[in-house]
Amino acid sequence: MKASQERMAGPALSERKEAISEGRPKEWLLFAVVVVASLALRLLVLHAVSGTPLASDSSDYREMALLLMDGRPFVPYWPPGLSLYLVPFLRAGLGDAGLRAAMLPWWLLFCLGFLRLSADLGVKKKISLVLLAVFSVTPALIHFSIEPMTQMPSAALLLLALSAAMRCSRRAGWGEALLLGLACGGLSLVRPSAIPLMIALPALVFLRRRRVAEPLAAVALGSVLICAWMVEVHQLSGQWTINNSNGANLYYGNNPWTPLYRTWYFGSHAKLGTEEIHQFPEYERIVRRVVTLPKTARGAEFKQLAMEYVLHRPDLFVLRTVNRVRCFWGFDTFTAANLHGAGGAGRRWFVPVFGMDAICYLMIAGYAFFWIAAAPGGLWSRWETWLLTATIVLYGLPYWVTMSHPTYHFPVIAPLALMGVMAQQLAGQAGGARWRGWAAVAVLVAVQVEWAFYLTRS
Repeated sequence: MKASQERMAGPALSERKEAISEGRPKEWLLFAVVVVASLALRLLVLHAVSGTPLASDSSDYREMALLLMDGRPFVPYWPPGLSLYLVPFLRAGLGDAGLRAAMLPWWLLFCLGFLRLSADLGVKKKISLVLLAVFSVTPALIHFSIEPMTQMPSAALLLLALSAAMRCSRRAGWGEALLLGLACGGLSLVRPSAIPLMIALPALVFLRRRRVAEPLAAVALGSVLICAWMVEVHQLSGQWTINNSNGANLYYGNNPWTPLYRTWYFGSHAKLGTEEIHQFPEYERIVRRVVTLPKTARGAEFKQLAMEYVLHRPDLFVLRTVNRVRCFWGFDTFTAANLHGAGGAGRRWFVPVFGMDAICYLMIAGYAFFWIAAAPGGLWSRWETWLLTATIVLYGLPYWVTMSHPTYHFPVIAPLALMGVMAQQLAGQAGGARWRGWAAVAVLVAVQVEWAFYLTRS
């Protein structure tokens, strides 16, 4: 009886295999088309801005790269990862347009990491294709693909780290463990606030596999990258650290004059030398006093001032933290704001870019929020869910206690979207409560309304 069933199932099984084998080339061809089209779009934008000099953070990262290239002693204020990446391109004599083009490989790594993690999570290729297509045309992702800033490297490295962790948990070889260590170490150099992930991701792999060798190797490799840079910093400035901006960021977001919602204000406005800072004479006096200290001592002093204020007003710290969490999930405005600030032709693009960023973000975040909230409880019994949740929370936590802005959520949106796909697929199998999904979307919309309200007042 069993043999006859196998003979009957044989033709059907072979037909399914043939259909799968025929479908795969078509699917990968579609992925290739999306990636090539996304590159073409980015090259067009790159050509349009080729004559525009780097500004703001991009200029600062280039200046740090120049200092590293020349070997001059300095106290690193900015994280080193991106500047270290830019050094070979500066040595090759590339100007601002060339440095922008040098960011395109990070977009390709983002695509690779996204496809790897999608496959690891069992996401249907059609859904992955749609999500990647949305990411391809999102103005924020286009902007960060051609601007020397940390958002795109952080997003790409985070996806690769998550994919490597997934594969290590399924008894992959040592190559994935080494990739996990390299990705986590590199991410920590690009964004030092992500250092906890270098411990957390291997720890979650250990809890899944109960094998210590591969997770320990990943932590060791990531630590080697960080320690190597700290040795370099010690030679450059005599201190053992990664960079000196963390204490200042903590104080910018936690001082008596920090707005309750716009906690990023002193990180981007009211700097020394601006007219705005004169509106806060006591704050200006404190900042001027701290900057008279040696550069190696300023971060510690800012941190001490912030901690004293938090202990003095823990109620306001809690209120600001709750506000920071909501602000973190607002829609992206960084690209549109830069266009508006550029004036001229750039200002004409402000409205369509602003609208496109908001639409793309709400499509992705709304989809994820709905299905994660609507999914049955079985979603939270999966190790993959806890891996993605822990990653999103640990990545966001430093911004939730210092200063928050929607631009900081950029690296976690792709993992959030894939978690939403997982939740939808589980809800389709086991059912769920749609009312919870709509409640989550209502909360997300309220967050956007609040964010838009404060935008109109800034």
